[in-house]
Amino acid sequence: MDGYGTREPESGVRMSPRPDPWRADQPVSIRPAGARELSEIAALYAPALEPYRGSGSDWILDAYLGELMDVRPRFEEAEVLVAERGGRIVGTIAFYADVRLEGWSNLPAGWAGFRALAVHPRMRGAGIGEALIRRCVERARDVGAETLGIHTITLLTDAVRLYGRVGFARCPEFDLRAADIFPSENADEMVGLAFRLDVEPASVKGR
Repeated sequence: MDGYGTREPESGVRMSPRPDPWRADQPVSIRPAGARELSEIAALYAPALEPYRGSGSDWILDAYLGELMDVRPRFEEAEVLVAERGGRIVGTIAFYADVRLEGWSNLPAGWAGFRALAVHPRMRGAGIGEALIRRCVERARDVGAETLGIHTITLLTDAVRLYGRVGFARCPEFDLRAADIFPSENADEMVGLAFRLDVEPASVKGR
């Protein structure tokens, strides 16, 4: 299954199996995505959002999914990062050195940001989402941003808990009405919740 088993070629010579990305002992690496990997990145989003369906707010997931799967605009504006395990992309995030480059964000210019976080459902609980976020914190420090800002919605409960665990704090003055970002005739009063993390400068962190 998934193309990771050993097979016998026609020559009768047994080939070495590819590493199984679902094995707990396989290391995870985080790196910039390549242009040829955009379709593989896009394929992560539908499975990642599926567990949140059925709440009555599927309209926002449908709209969000359509935007997420169009990876190329983010690839051209942001640093699209991937988590790779056993030769397979199992997670992704997009880091913005200036959060205003997201296009719709109302967070202050000069803040860094990230969005489009996704982890393959089979890899949940392995710390991959947190590792991707912490890489964005490092990148914010690298570019000299004092604050890392993000938006999410309460429907994405795992993300909300993860951001709190990493140290993000709510900044409700920057909350958004989700329907203003993703207009829909089925829209409800879903709110895009704003969070911030103040980033320690490298000189302070290294003391």
